[in-house]
Amino acid sequence: MEQSIIEKTLHTIKGRSIFLIGMMGSGKSQTGLKLAELLKYRYIDLDSLIEKVAKKSINQIFNDEGEDNFRELEANCLQETIKIPSLVISTGGGIVTKSENWGILRQGIIAWIDLDKDIAIERLKNEIENRPLLQGKNLKDLYMSIFQSRENLYSQADLRIQVKKENIEEVAMKIINAIHKEIIS
Repeated sequence: MEQSIIEKTLHTIKGRSIFLIGMMGSGKSQTGLKLAELLKYRYIDLDSLIEKVAKKSINQIFNDEGEDNFRELEANCLQETIKIPSLVISTGGGIVTKSENWGILRQGIIAWIDLDKDIAIERLKNEIENRPLLQGKNLKDLYMSIFQSRENLYSQADLRIQVKKENIEEVAMKIINAIHKEIIS
């Protein structure tokens, strides 16, 4: 059954890329890897691409150049990905905040991974040092503030994938099933 849905989905989307959006800690990177594997697509983690291009970590970019320069670099890297078909691209949580990014995202299928807030906050407790927007603040309050400022943007995605305790493969299959149901049907 799963293989049949995967094959039908692949046949219908004809190489359109899939962009994963959502809050930090939602599992976009791990889900993206699994989704690419299931679809036999190539995978790009946009944050990793940014680090490769800038030759420094996301934290260093934020500290040295500020968020505005990071967002510009992020937009430039996003623009490069659309030139390659059949990709699964995990984006940073703030990709939705630049309106010009939406024109690029809309060239593919946009899936919002909407992880339960309490689970996301729990995951992020161990990652604060790698998350420049979370440093030096109350994690839950800041997370909720960022989420509230972006929720309306995330809701513009083609698909909303609500996640609680599913494993990575289950989330990837939820995306494939949603594409099959919402985009194809």
